[in-house]
Amino acid sequence: MLTKLKKERFIFVTLFLLCVFLTFNKHSKDKANTYHGVIWADAAGYYVYAPMWFIYGNQAIDFPDSIEVKTGNGFQLDKINNKVNTKYFCGTALLETPFFLASHLLAKPFGYKADGFSKIYSFGIFFSGIFYCCFGLFLLSKFLTRHFSPFISFIAPLLFLAGSNLYYYAIDAPGMSHVYSFFLFSAIIYLTPYLLTKSNFKYYLLFFCCLILAVLTRPTNILIGLFPLFYSIKNKNDFFERIYYLLKNKAFISISLLLSLLLLIPQLLYWYSKTGNLITYSYENESFIFWKNPKLLEVWFSTNNGLFTYTPLLAVSLAGIILMIKKKEWLGYFTGILFLIISYIFASWWNWWFGCSFGARSFVEYYALFCIPLAYLLEYAFKHKFYRYILILAIILCCYLNMDMEYYYDGCFYGDTWDITTYLKLLNS
Repeated sequence: MLTKLKKERFIFVTLFLLCVFLTFNKHSKDKANTYHGVIWADAAGYYVYAPMWFIYGNQAIDFPDSIEVKTGNGFQLDKINNKVNTKYFCGTALLETPFFLASHLLAKPFGYKADGFSKIYSFGIFFSGIFYCCFGLFLLSKFLTRHFSPFISFIAPLLFLAGSNLYYYAIDAPGMSHVYSFFLFSAIIYLTPYLLTKSNFKYYLLFFCCLILAVLTRPTNILIGLFPLFYSIKNKNDFFERIYYLLKNKAFISISLLLSLLLLIPQLLYWYSKTGNLITYSYENESFIFWKNPKLLEVWFSTNNGLFTYTPLLAVSLAGIILMIKKKEWLGYFTGILFLIISYIFASWWNWWFGCSFGARSFVEYYALFCIPLAYLLEYAFKHKFYRYILILAIILCCYLNMDMEYYYDGCFYGDTWDITTYLKLLNS
């Protein structure tokens, strides 16, 4: 008989293998050096650190000819100054590194060029994205078992895979940063109970390493670091006790934070080699130009990558947040307020639709957090027969709409901000 842990591992290993099949099936007809490739545009900008670290150094003249053009100009090769220029942070590349090295070691034996850009390196990214997605789902499920039934804890993360653009960024576009951020958010959430119940240095070190990597993946991810302050809080006294508990462990916090900051070294060295400064704002002319007039309605409901327009399942999760608030759960307040904060941040960015993407990709990492109110709502609804059936029908519809669009989506929305005609074509493809 399989033990409970072995059953859980078996299920998620099976999920991993299924995702491997789905990924290679989806990309089986991809043509090299096109936008369908996994190392393309933004994804190439995240990835370029790996070949830079392990093959070429920051030597632009050593890279394959015109490789920046062949991979969608996600990075630039300055042949005059012999520098590789990418505006993206290196966190994604750090997490991709084990899979990059495996691809690099296998390249020549399998007849591929060991140049960092041949097809076998795309295979490495496929495995990388699937691994971190499934590992994140596993950690999230383990965390949920502390508060919900085994079935709810198992099904809630899978619903976000099937009913949101997390699937797209794990299967279709694993070279983007979002599935890696999702894994790190899941790890931070998973580690939090251990952080607060066991005064053990390793949990603090793992927590801060995940947090630093999350910031190196997407700087706005730093907000998830507030999660331990509000987890399992019932009232003000609990909150102040939580602060007191953390202050008692300030030695662990200080040492683990200092050690985790070592993960910043690759980024700082790159910036220094590029600009002569350890700290650089690499996005140059890109900024939060709409901070006085945030495009909230567009971010939430636009046909051009609107959040609820492409991931209606999140509306179900928000209903769970409202229920948590009604039940005086502080984590509900935290999750709701954080949703508004990140919505404001993303709606203030100059490119609020975040370019060619499927849905509001900037929210994908936060699905790890929004999975908690979804599980809360599921647990509540399953105790009431009427609500149970309504919720099941709503979730099935959300998942169907999401998967239907994903399998016909071509990488970009080619309509306007409120182009309902073009949007409906995605549903009728």
